[in-house]
Amino acid sequence: MKEEGSRADRMRSAVRPRRGRERVARAAWKRAAHEGQTAPDGDWRTWVFLGGRGAGKTRAGAEWVSEVAARLGAGGRIALVGATMHDVRAVMLEGPSGLMNLPFRTAPRLEASRRRVVFPGGAVGVMLSAAEPERLRGPQFHAAWGDEFCAWERPEEALAMLRLGLRLGHPGGAIARDAVPRCLSADGDAIARLAEPRCLSADAAAPSTAARSPSPMKGEERWRPRLLLTTTPKPVKALRGVLAEGSCARTHAPTRANAANLAEGFVEDMLDLYGGTRRAAQELEGVVLEAAGALFGHADMERARALGRSWRLGGERAPYERAVVAVDPPAGTLSGEGGDACGIVVVARAAGTAWVLEDASVAGLSPMGWAGRVKRTADRWAAALDCPVRVVAEANQGGAMVEAVLKAAGLTQTVRRVAATAGKRARAEPVAALYEQGRVGHLGDLTALEEELMGLGEDGGGASPDRADALVWAVTDLMLTRTGDGPRVSWV
Repeated sequence: MKEEGSRADRMRSAVRPRRGRERVARAAWKRAAHEGQTAPDGDWRTWVFLGGRGAGKTRAGAEWVSEVAARLGAGGRIALVGATMHDVRAVMLEGPSGLMNLPFRTAPRLEASRRRVVFPGGAVGVMLSAAEPERLRGPQFHAAWGDEFCAWERPEEALAMLRLGLRLGHPGGAIARDAVPRCLSADGDAIARLAEPRCLSADAAAPSTAARSPSPMKGEERWRPRLLLTTTPKPVKALRGVLAEGSCARTHAPTRANAANLAEGFVEDMLDLYGGTRRAAQELEGVVLEAAGALFGHADMERARALGRSWRLGGERAPYERAVVAVDPPAGTLSGEGGDACGIVVVARAAGTAWVLEDASVAGLSPMGWAGRVKRTADRWAAALDCPVRVVAEANQGGAMVEAVLKAAGLTQTVRRVAATAGKRARAEPVAALYEQGRVGHLGDLTALEEELMGLGEDGGGASPDRADALVWAVTDLMLTRTGDGPRVSWV
């Protein structure tokens, strides 16, 4: 008994320093991480971190995996997926901001011959290559981190195989709410060590929203498998499809957000070389650009945003003449079968220009749910604008039932039903011409809408462009449809 007791004492004495070290690591990271590196709140299934080169994506992924491994403990299984097996080891594990080089954390043990790492608490990270999707068919996991998703050779297939393996509950069953260790405040010396070269986070001394945001799984009673994808964006269908999912949360950071941990002058030098080009937008700003053959380009979106800025700052403005809340109903939801997102976009006309005021699109709601959102959006803008507001709704997915659902939700504004008699591309071409002419302005943050517009015309499948469809209906009604209240452009 004495010998067993001594062994237990040794185990406890070994665990205590590790737990204290992990608490300091969590506290230090919460203070140091910039907003893009912080896991979003909410019940998301996939988190996509889009960032420019050097924006701290790998550090964010490594910290998140370390936190998940600590929560899972013995029996936990985490997939570590890179474009190739070399990328997994050289970047995700042994890179300067990889799992084996995180400040204050005890590094996992690499078992290269078994293609895995073992974390201090017993969880296992399995090394996998996206270039071999079939190898993802057998294993199962509690969580996964996929790095540089847009560089994967077959992203759709690899992602599908990976997700089908994310099916394990917590190895210990339900998670008690008080089982999540609270972070201790790190002392000044600990925070100062964040300046070490191997730490590629933002300036620790700067205030960060990360310190106020709860960790992604804090307070949950049951484990939900989750996936983190970190990548510099490229205009690929697979990325657009993931971003359009209702269960996807996203964060974003340009390269300059992490400038404090890069070579002095790097960001300025790159902007001198590539500023204003597509390369800078994609590689430094982390912007999703237009797809091949798309009707709307990045230059069109930049022009619309610049026009919106000048409109807001231009002093006395022409009054809005009329406004439209355009609705692209989700396919299948009128019969309760679920479907795509409901596109809801608000556009007003003034000074011969269409001004996009809001993208209120929403996914995952019942017919009465999205109809109620349309009503609230229309009421809010009717009260804010001194001009007539009406609702334009596509009727292809339900005919008169679309208007009936809107009226049942309490909508009082006039509803105009429109039917698509041409393909999406043909309907969008006149609107794209207005963008090219500088006759559409964007007010506010419309990132998701702009990305869908730049995906229109892309060959192949992908997510339905509900936001973009709604915008096309709104601009067409305001700018391209003869209403008897003045001259309009007529397209033949």
